[in-house]
This record gives sequence, C-alpha cells and structure tokens, in this order.
Amino acid sequence: MNPRVPGLRTLASAALGMTLLAIAAACGGSEPPPTATATPTPPFLKVDTAQSTATAPLEAERWEERHGGTLIFGSAKEMTSPHPWTTTISVDQAIKESTMLEPLIQLGADGKLIPMLATSWVANDDASVWTFHLRQGVLFHNGQEMTATDVAWDVNYIMDAENAARGHNDLGPSVASVDVVDRYTVRFNMRGSQPSFPLIISDISAMSIIPANSLEPGEITVSETPPGTGPFKFAAWVPGDRTEVVRFDDYWGGKPYLDGIVFKLISSSTGRANALRTKEIQLTERLSPIFAPRVQSGDIGGITVSPATLSGYERISFNVESPLFHDRALRLAAIYAMDMEKLLDEVYFGLGALVSMPVPPGSVWDDILQDCCPRRRGDVNKAKEALAATTYDGTPLRLIVGRGQGEPVGESLARQLREAGFVVDLQILEQGIYEERQIVGDFDINTRGGGWTGDPVLYGASGWRCGEGERRISNTARFCDPELDRLSDEYVRLESLEERLAMFRQIATRVYDAAYTKDMGWSYDRFFGWIDEVKGFEHRGGGDYTRHPVGGGLWRVYFEK
Repeated sequence: MNPRVPGLRTLASAALGMTLLAIAAACGGSEPPPTATATPTPPFLKVDTAQSTATAPLEAERWEERHGGTLIFGSAKEMTSPHPWTTTISVDQAIKESTMLEPLIQLGADGKLIPMLATSWVANDDASVWTFHLRQGVLFHNGQEMTATDVAWDVNYIMDAENAARGHNDLGPSVASVDVVDRYTVRFNMRGSQPSFPLIISDISAMSIIPANSLEPGEITVSETPPGTGPFKFAAWVPGDRTEVVRFDDYWGGKPYLDGIVFKLISSSTGRANALRTKEIQLTERLSPIFAPRVQSGDIGGITVSPATLSGYERISFNVESPLFHDRALRLAAIYAMDMEKLLDEVYFGLGALVSMPVPPGSVWDDILQDCCPRRRGDVNKAKEALAATTYDGTPLRLIVGRGQGEPVGESLARQLREAGFVVDLQILEQGIYEERQIVGDFDINTRGGGWTGDPVLYGASGWRCGEGERRISNTARFCDPELDRLSDEYVRLESLEERLAMFRQIATRVYDAAYTKDMGWSYDRFFGWIDEVKGFEHRGGGDYTRHPVGGGLWRVYFEK
C-alpha cells in the first residue's frame, strides 16, 4: 500500500475553500487607496501591511551580525536558460523566483494572496476589469524604478505567442488589453468576467516584472537574466554547471544577508548527499528517502533534513503531433503498457500515491477523478492486445528524460514498453537539451513534473490550451481541443465550489478521454537538507525556496558565526 501524507485532504480542502471565497470577495466595490489595508474580507484576501513593507526593525538590527558569505546550493537540475519568461517551471522557477524575479502578488502557504510588487488590487462589479496599484520606490537591479509602463510592456510581450513566453497560455485567454493609468497604476481589461485572475498571476510562471524593452521581439536565447526586482541579481550562468547571483543592496524588502549564492548542478542525489556531508555544498534539494532517514535517526550528524511533501508530481505525456502518437489507439496501448504502481515502487521506493491529474490524494478533486476517470492500470496483456489492433510497424518511439533523476524513470518505462512490444529509443539528455527538445516537439514520449498549486484547472489549463506558438513552453504534448478550452474559460468565471467541481468533472473527463497523458501521481521522496551552520532557511513543502514578504526561502538565510 502506498502511504499518504497526513492531513493533505484537510490542507487541500482548506486552500480550495479560501480560493473560492476570495473569488467571491474580490469583485466589486470602489477602488482602494494605493496601500492595502486590513478589511473584513475572507482570510484569502486579508492583507497586513506590516508583512508587505520593508524589513522589520529587529531584522535590520541583526543585519550586521548575520551578513556575509556565499552559499553553495546543490541543485538537482540546472537552470536551463536565464530567460525570464520561457523557462519558469521546476528548478528554473525555483532559482529565479527565490533570487532575481518577482510577481505582482504571491499565493502564500496559508492560501492568502500576499502583496509583492503590487500593494493592492480591485475588480469592477463583474470582474471584467482588474486594477493593480504598484509598490512605489521598487528598483530594478539596474537602478531604474519600476513603473506601470514596465508592467504593461511585460504583459503585452508575454501575450504575443511569437515570443514563446510560458505565461502566454495564462494571460492570453484572460487578458484583452492592459492600460497604464498613472505611474503606479495598471489596469487589466479582461476577456469577460475573470474573478480568478489574481490567482493566475500569483507566481512567476505566468509573469514577472522586468524593465520595458529588456528583450527584442522573438528573443528566446539570452546569456543573462534581465534586471529583476528580487533580493539577488544575476551574476553568471554556466550551462551544465552553475548559476551565480549576488546580493542586491537596494532590494525593496531589505537587503539579504548572504553576499551571494552559487546554484551548483549535482544531478545525482547520492552526489548531493555526499557533497553536503563534506560541506562542499551547504544546502541542497531532493535528497533521497534512503539518506534522509539516516539523518533523522542521528546516524549522520551535523545536517538537518525537511520533507517537501507537496512536490514530486510526475506524469508522462505523448507528443500528439508525432507520426506515432497522433493515433489515440496507439497512445492507449502505451498507457496500458506503463505500470505506474511498478514505477512508483522501483524508482521511489513505494513512497507516494497514485492519482490522475495533479491533485492531492484524498482531496475533493481526487474524489471526482476516482468517480469519473478511473486510473488505467498497467496491464501488459491488455497493452499487447491493444497494440496488435493498431498499425504499429516497429518504428522506435523516442522516450526522452533528463539526466539524473529522470534516468531511473526512463529506464523503468522503457523496459515496460518493450515488454508490451514497442521498440524504444531511450534518450537521456542534459537538462537544457531535454527542455529544448520538449519545446520544439522533438520526441514521442516525455516525462513531466510539477506540484500542487491550489487548483488543477487554473494552473493546469496552460498545459492543454490551443493557440501556443511553434515553441510550446506549456503545452508540450501539442494537444488541442477547442471545447476543452471553452470549458476552461467558463470554469475560471465560476464562483461557487459546487459549480467548479461540476465543471471540473467535465474537464477531467475530456482530458481522460483524449488519452494524451498518463499520470503517475505523487512521489514523497524529496527532502531538503542543510548543514548546521546554515540558519534561516524555510520552505512551503512544494519543493521551492521562494522569498516571502516576511521571510523564508533564501532571502533570510545566513551562516551562524
């Protein structure tokens, strides 16, 4: 039996409830002053201005005794590109959002929307217009002040499909146009009612803010990250080796303690564990469930470990435009060939839960999936029968995975597919090449990861929407169903829990019937680890290490002196 994370149903249901309360409360009312104040709104929208301003006096007093030093962070994957908008998932997002780039607002671990570069936001009566008031005095890393002109330029750039921004599938279906009201106010004119819009833009996967005109139209390949607003600024990027950032002393939230951070690529979990023990690195991610218990039991000293239980979602996607998998019958044969329970046991030591779609096991979303869309379990005999009924001629299918943590997944899947009668060309790629191959559609099957982000449609629809350009940053399966897009657009306008769950059933059923992906579910094998000299590190359980208005992430990490 696969263990479940205690309390996950409660956590997920609470987050869902607060999300829907927020949608109802956010619409209507007169426009607030530029600084948000605590109002009798649901918890999700309550804003404490003390949390969103500069560093508290106590923290400022401690800066002299805590500052200094460069942290070496052992990364499981490399930052595949310093581009601010084309690669904003997984480790790419974690590195950028914890250091250089920031969204207008942020979804906190407690389900509340938190002011970041915007201090307040308000909708008109039907949520067809959203107005955001920007934080004044925020400086980009080049010393230029952030204004509404920058935000408007960024939004227009991201919405242009030719620029291949990952946020195109988030903003394009929601935003019709954007206006500069004044120096610190920006207005989003929506495509109909969009009560969920603040949630959609609550992390940098949809948008972050950089100076206007930082990129040329269609510029995809860059050698450095443009100036952002985060606590650290770009210093260096060496593909396949490391990313370096240095402290930004004029950060609006208060300068960080560390002089800088080096994100050092160590793709092997064993390698990261050994480097942590020898202090070659001081903090790392994705430690294995073999190493972590040894630390927890005291067998290995001088190290702290902490589980990231809301990360580690895994699924397999088919390229529906490939000569092989444009055929749904062949996709179904491959789906039956791949045994996710066996994969979970072989690769993740049985630590996890099998679900369909990226939802917490035991949540209200999962209840619907179990009813409408039962998992297609691995069955080699059924796979062989299904394969025999197709026109498959033995053409090798290209299964691509990233080097390091993707290798055991690829090896397990390749073995299962071969047993069913497929000829498999397993290609283990360096992370940057792996990401590029997905973007341009140069594969037949790939593996994708993710985490729980609060709503499976608000954050998942970008992965199935039509309309992305030739470079598919989000919809790498290249799947298109206009009716599914219509349902997704309707979903974001719904305000009650009951309505959303009913619509989710329709959406999930349509995704299930299309059979363009197979979900494994959650692996609970990821742990952060750091040496005793490192203090102040916090995370939210999702595998990221993002800076928060009152601390957390890497912003307030320091070395004990």
